[in-house]
Amino acid sequence: MKYRLFLFFYAISISLTFCQKVNKIDSLKSAFQTLKPSKEKAQLSLDIVQYYSRNNNDSNAKYLEVSKIAVWQYGDKRMQARNKLDFANHLRNLGKFDESIKINQEAIKSYESIGDFQGMGAGYNSLGMSFKVLGNDKVELQSYVEKALKYSILSKEYYEKANDNDGLLRIYSNIGTMYRDLKRFSDAEQSYLDGLAIAKKTGMDNYSVGVLYSNLGQIYMDAYKDYDKSIFYLNKALANYQKNEIYNYQEHVFRNLAFNYTKKGDFLLAIDYAKKALAIAEKSHDPQQKINSYAALIYAQQKAGLHKEAFENLTFQKNVEDSVLSVEKTSIIAEMDAKFEAVQKEAKIQVLSKTNELNKWRIVALLLTLLALVYYYYSLLQKRKKDKLLFEQEQRIESEKRKNAEIELDAKKKELTAKVLQLARKNEFLNSLETEIDYLKNNVDDSVNKTTNRISRMIKRDIDSDVQWDQFSQEFSSVHQGFLSALTEKFGNFSKSEIRLISLLKMNMNSKEIADILGISDEGIKKARYRLRQKMNLEDAELQSFLLSFG
Repeated sequence: MKYRLFLFFYAISISLTFCQKVNKIDSLKSAFQTLKPSKEKAQLSLDIVQYYSRNNNDSNAKYLEVSKIAVWQYGDKRMQARNKLDFANHLRNLGKFDESIKINQEAIKSYESIGDFQGMGAGYNSLGMSFKVLGNDKVELQSYVEKALKYSILSKEYYEKANDNDGLLRIYSNIGTMYRDLKRFSDAEQSYLDGLAIAKKTGMDNYSVGVLYSNLGQIYMDAYKDYDKSIFYLNKALANYQKNEIYNYQEHVFRNLAFNYTKKGDFLLAIDYAKKALAIAEKSHDPQQKINSYAALIYAQQKAGLHKEAFENLTFQKNVEDSVLSVEKTSIIAEMDAKFEAVQKEAKIQVLSKTNELNKWRIVALLLTLLALVYYYYSLLQKRKKDKLLFEQEQRIESEKRKNAEIELDAKKKELTAKVLQLARKNEFLNSLETEIDYLKNNVDDSVNKTTNRISRMIKRDIDSDVQWDQFSQEFSSVHQGFLSALTEKFGNFSKSEIRLISLLKMNMNSKEIADILGISDEGIKKARYRLRQKMNLEDAELQSFLLSFG
């Protein structure tokens, strides 16, 4: 009677707790709907997912998609990594281990890229649990659990680096469970106790503490057969779950309490606890929880002698198992169809990718060709510009050279003219001097006459001196380069006196200047010019004009 009364009040407390939880999640969802797009809204979506991950798998799946949109639009890298990890955990709960492990590893890489030790601890913890659960369906259980244990120990190291006590509580619980699967019960018990010691030291009483109590209770039930101690720890776990509003996990506690009380022979209490476990499994829509709860109920009813009820519940359990099997088959077929579609899509994508890649290379080749043409045209323009500048520079240099040459030639002409004029003045002086001497000859005695004759000869030699004319010839050839050679080639060789006359005419000297320079009379000049004109067949042309324009 007292047990039934206890269960009645307990059922009321469960209902009240459930109502509180509904109010809490409703307020979370209401806040999410009213918030404008922001980082705060993205964080709230993650909190909703965390709530449903412990209480309702169907709602969890729905809000995972909602959270994904919010987080990838407004959240930061840490939130995005958390969203990946939530998806991995959800896929693990659905039994999709390959997908779960793949996304789990992506989440770990994301946390690693931002140096988040706490996130890496959570990632390796989740990865360890995937291998642990995966090993439950394998013959080689030990190898999977040992691999899971390796990841869990790695997770513990990261939680310690992050000083994350809550993470340490979770990982001590998981490590203990793996030791339990390996039948290392004392190691499992110690791992749970180590976790509880941290909780006591830090004053923590979150749901992770409840999990440690629950797992410790199972060790005392399965391994040590100490049912009273098991019930003691399971009740602690139950109180913790109710305090922290963890609904789904209570199924595990009620189920184990049912097994414990069945072992103790208190079948009615065991049946009530099994039914409570089944009620939670029904609300959470978790078929595996239903199967486990039915197992606890059937076991208690069989031991209580309620064979009819046990058989009916066995039928229900079998229906759930068949539905799970059917769902699994449907899931397998759907997965195969999805994979086939994925292969088709992948093939199409590869064809498109190859086409795009080919087009990309064509575009690259075209761009490179255009760049080469542009570069060639640019180089050509630069070369032309450079050649033009070089040509203009050469032209300037050449012009400067011509200018300098003209200046130099003009200077030489002036110098030559000055020298010739000086020679003319000298010869004019000498001629006048000779005239004076001739006058003396006629008016003095013979001795003076002899002296004057000697002086006249000396003056004549000076006028006809080859040395002076050789020097003149060199300077004339330097000023009028090629002139005499071209004239000789056209009209034949000329005598020294003819060359001297030609040179003076080329210098535009008048007849008097020429007469003074050559030391001959004006009549002599006229005759010399006449003979020269005949030799050059210039009877109808003015000699000096011809020579000035020649060459």
